[in-house]
Amino acid sequence: MKVFNHKETEFIMINIPEILVANGTGAFLVLFLLLYRIRIAQTNQFDEKAYNFMLIVTFIATINETLSFIIDARPGFIFHILQYISNTISSASSGIIGYCWCLFVEYHIHRNFKRIKKKSRILAVPLIIATILIFINLLGTGIIFDISKENVYTRGPMNFILYIFVFVYYIESIYTVQKAKNDSILVEFFPIYFFIIPCMIGTMIQGFFFGISTIWLCVAIAFILVYIEIQISISFIDDLSGLYNRKYMNHYLNKLQNNKAKHVYGFLMDINDFKTINDIYGHLKGDQAIIQFGKILQHSIDKDSVAIRMGGDEFVIFAILKSNEEALALKKHIEQNVRQFNTNSTEPFHLSFSIGIAKYSVNIETFLSSMDDSMYEAKNMHHLMH
Repeated sequence: MKVFNHKETEFIMINIPEILVANGTGAFLVLFLLLYRIRIAQTNQFDEKAYNFMLIVTFIATINETLSFIIDARPGFIFHILQYISNTISSASSGIIGYCWCLFVEYHIHRNFKRIKKKSRILAVPLIIATILIFINLLGTGIIFDISKENVYTRGPMNFILYIFVFVYYIESIYTVQKAKNDSILVEFFPIYFFIIPCMIGTMIQGFFFGISTIWLCVAIAFILVYIEIQISISFIDDLSGLYNRKYMNHYLNKLQNNKAKHVYGFLMDINDFKTINDIYGHLKGDQAIIQFGKILQHSIDKDSVAIRMGGDEFVIFAILKSNEEALALKKHIEQNVRQFNTNSTEPFHLSFSIGIAKYSVNIETFLSSMDDSMYEAKNMHHLMH
């Protein structure tokens, strides 16, 4: 047990054995989960990458924070430099986790790259401000933290701002989930509070009581809880395309019928000559056609739309639009993205699709039937022209 003098003359007790046990346990849990996920990884989706990146940052932060406590008050120039480096990394890590968590939540719910691009810029503002403050702190201002001549760490007068930014990220992610629920998006199984509550508890305890380590152990526990709960929601994701699957579509349509939502358009699509792609280039290339078409749809829809793979080579988009003109504009946007893929892709096949569009009005059965009839009319036109 070590006792150090704080700037405000209060005595801070640093319990090294407790820190080693807490952070050692956290590091083990995170590393175990990361290696397990890498071993069984079957998709390369954005949320998978974001989740693994957060695990890596958490592991580094846990080891780094342990080092910063161990070397605290050890004399020598090398330890002085290490103190600055380790505490700078610790100061930045929580904000990085908060930022990535919000993007993870956004994509996991909406699976929409346009939303991610827009939100990533907005969410980056607190992280950029925090980075600027940390950089200014490295100039010796001590606004975030200070390392004394005796190599003792003390918090600076603006250290609390970093905690505020982290809580802003937590609150934003809760808002995203609640907004999705209000918009009838399936988030019943999204474990938002399984992450937020442990992280907030750990952050508040360590924020108020310097000298003990709780943040990263709580973050590690949160990631374990999130992973367990998310396995339930995975049943609504199509493994191959990364889009929502038919099970989710049934949920969406039930919500649509119960909520009587207005201005919802359906776009039923079928990849043209998909059997030919399989026959000529093989089923692996057929799978690649499904993957690429799924990516095209993800990049084509906006924040009020959802893309679904119904099965085989059939896809559907449900979009909240104001008019038939907007529906036609979305169709043209998808066609443009397909043409761009065909121009730039090195794949041996070209993609094209038949599409049927309908607006929800009376009931689900009529809605689906209208889409289906419209799509097969377009399909027949394709066969006549080819």
